[in-house]
Amino acid sequence: MKIRKCMTVITGMVASLVIAAPAWAGAELKIDDESSINLGFRAQVLAKFIESDLNGDDSFDNYTDFQVRRARIRLLGKVNKHISAFLQTELGSGAGGSGSDVRLIDAFVTVNYNPWARIYAGINMAPASRQATTSSGGLMTMDRPGNNYKNLTWGTRALRNFSTSTVGTTDGGLRGDVDVRDVGATLFGSGSLSDTSHLKYYLGFYDGIQASGASKSDRNLRMTARAQWNLFDAEAGYYNLSTYVGKKKTLAFGISYDVQDEVQVADGSGLLSAGAYGDYAYYSVDAFAEWPMGDGTLTAEAAFSNLDLDGADSAALQSEGDGFYVQAGYLLPNNWQPWVEYESWDSDATSRVGDYDSYRVGISYFFKGHNANVKAGIENFSTDVPFDGNEDSSTAFILGFYITY
Repeated sequence: MKIRKCMTVITGMVASLVIAAPAWAGAELKIDDESSINLGFRAQVLAKFIESDLNGDDSFDNYTDFQVRRARIRLLGKVNKHISAFLQTELGSGAGGSGSDVRLIDAFVTVNYNPWARIYAGINMAPASRQATTSSGGLMTMDRPGNNYKNLTWGTRALRNFSTSTVGTTDGGLRGDVDVRDVGATLFGSGSLSDTSHLKYYLGFYDGIQASGASKSDRNLRMTARAQWNLFDAEAGYYNLSTYVGKKKTLAFGISYDVQDEVQVADGSGLLSAGAYGDYAYYSVDAFAEWPMGDGTLTAEAAFSNLDLDGADSAALQSEGDGFYVQAGYLLPNNWQPWVEYESWDSDATSRVGDYDSYRVGISYFFKGHNANVKAGIENFSTDVPFDGNEDSSTAFILGFYITY
């Protein structure tokens, strides 16, 4: 409640004093020649027509649901050109949160004295994959691929219904204190090697998931590293986009490695029993392209990833394994962008529990780039063995409205 009141005051203050700022920057209040406060927001609202077991008979029923997928207020404070701080709120945990239930999901300080060595310290995204360093305000499809949630603080799980529902048979149960984000420090650098060759790297150490009861001297930190190389145009910032809506000509290749020893499941709510230990390791290799083609622009992205929970319960095999996704879209001159995505995961379980395939197809219309767009998509999700009662497949249709400033 205090956060909500604070943000209400800030919103009113900035709204009365702001001057126009670039589209991605929101509204800006100048304090002096070096200092400023920038206010932004993000709202993503979905109408979902999905299948779910509503009455506990182990069979799916058709189900209509409305969800506020993301509702965020973002605040960037610049002390000077070298030091800044970023805060971002989100709806509270639970079934979509509520209007009065607000939590802080990002809180970090950036120190930037050299573009090749910038420090991000606080609560932020660990660079475990390309999608983990892709802004949710710059997605091409309805949402991220479901197997991107296999990395540590994203839950070591897979999602269906355009990444709005967890698949229980894939859920290792690992959760950090700040889901999706992590608390720690990242060294980030980027720059150009030539006019058409650009490099950026990330190296971070984070709390990850600490074993309960462990002394400070026994705690193992999470270490995450990523490198990305771009040809032609650069993607210079910490975060990438899934589509630049025709504004870039670039090819990118990336690799990430994410590791922490002796992670521990807290409550046994997933596949693993409470207190179960495992040594976590996850890696991902990826490629991205945005390229003018004919009268429009082709955008394509692919990644392969592998998850290992060495030493954990045998049930971890359902979450462990490897998989990939491929997605592509074509931006037409009239601002329509049809897109497709396919993803697959092969678990380490001999029973094939945890395996799945997912097909997604849809279309987006950009009223004003990523500032305002609407998306509609159909997903077919299937497994080799039932993942919910007697069901081994599901179909979802989702319509979404996306606003970001």
